[in-house]
Formats: sequence, structure tokens, C-alpha cells
Amino acid sequence: MGATREQIGSLLDFEHGPFDEKEKAALRFGLAMTRDANRVSDAVFEELRRHFDEGEVVEIACVVGLFAYFNRFNEALQMEPTKPREGIDS
Repeated sequence: MGATREQIGSLLDFEHGPFDEKEKAALRFGLAMTRDANRVSDAVFEELRRHFDEGEVVEIACVVGLFAYFNRFNEALQMEPTKPREGIDS
């Protein structure tokens, strides 16, 4: 939603991608939360809070957690991804 093709293509190396500092702070938090939600550093939280208010931080954490859940659910059930436009009634 609003990301450019270049941004999407550089997500795996977002530190060197076309993102501003606010976006990088959110991506750093998402990466840290995904790797180990119990060990998100104070520095990552401080940087996130410089750019986002408390409600926005909660919203970012919710989105990261929800997509982590979707991934685990689909992996556990060995779901196959759909192809573009598959399952859409024309």
C-alpha cells in the first residue's frame, strides 16, 4: 500500500534501499520482533519512538505479529500460495 516496486525489491536489504529514516526504524523493529520478540533492544524501541507515537508503535507491532501468525499458520498446514488473480470471480 503505497510502496514502490523499488522499495519492495529492496526489502531484504532495506538498510541500503530507498527508505527514509522513519521507514527504516519501522523495518528494523519488524525485523527484530520477527527474529526474537523477547529481545527487541532498547535502542530499536527508542529509534521507533522518535518517529512514531504510542498508538502507531502498537499498530506496527500488531501488523508484524499478525503476519508472523499468518506465516506460521500457513507453514504448519503446508498451504500453497495462490497465484495472482486465482480464486477471484471475474
